[in-house]
Amino acid sequence: MTVPRSPLLAQAWTLFEQGQYEEAFQMAQALLGGLQGEDRRDAQRLMGLARYHQRQYERAVFWLLEACKGSDQAQDWLHLALAATMQGNDELGVQAFEQARLCQQAARYSQEPGWYVQAYWYACALCDRGQNERALPLLEELASAYKRLHHTDTVFLYGHGLPFLSSFLDLAVRCFRALERRAEGIAWLEELARALDAAGQRQVGKAVGELGSEE
Repeated sequence: MTVPRSPLLAQAWTLFEQGQYEEAFQMAQALLGGLQGEDRRDAQRLMGLARYHQRQYERAVFWLLEACKGSDQAQDWLHLALAATMQGNDELGVQAFEQARLCQQAARYSQEPGWYVQAYWYACALCDRGQNERALPLLEELASAYKRLHHTDTVFLYGHGLPFLSSFLDLAVRCFRALERRAEGIAWLEELARALDAAGQRQVGKAVGELGSEE
């Protein structure tokens, strides 16, 4: 199940997808007063995401908070978690992320793009803010999922709602490097590799080499 989009905002979403964030914001704002219910929520969602992509995180949080009121969509709460984290509002970021998890649980993890992709995005935001220690439990949660699946073909992982292994490994290397815990990170990666198929082991081996090298 994906987040519904209002047909009344189709042109604004097209502008957004073309990277014309200010134009998309202005169009949605012009329509906002005449919208109700889910149409209004979708306008607020678009406006918040436009401001997020413009790195205007305070304004993004304002509009995404509005979009989240009464929402049972994990992606709405995930967007708020990302914006709040980038704004530096850690408490709101944590609360929104946990609400995203609850929405996924209530929907039996049927909401797209999938819980593990959402967890990966939140971990990326934490690392962007230098909060690498807080990203480690999410990396462990993701690693457990890769271990259970064993297979690492990109199509297979996509079908099971996981980020590409290469993206996950890049984030792990970045995190352990920032924490200056390279030996621990290498051991962690080697443990992961033992649970993966041959192709996955090769990818992890490359990540181990990157983590062990001097920048």
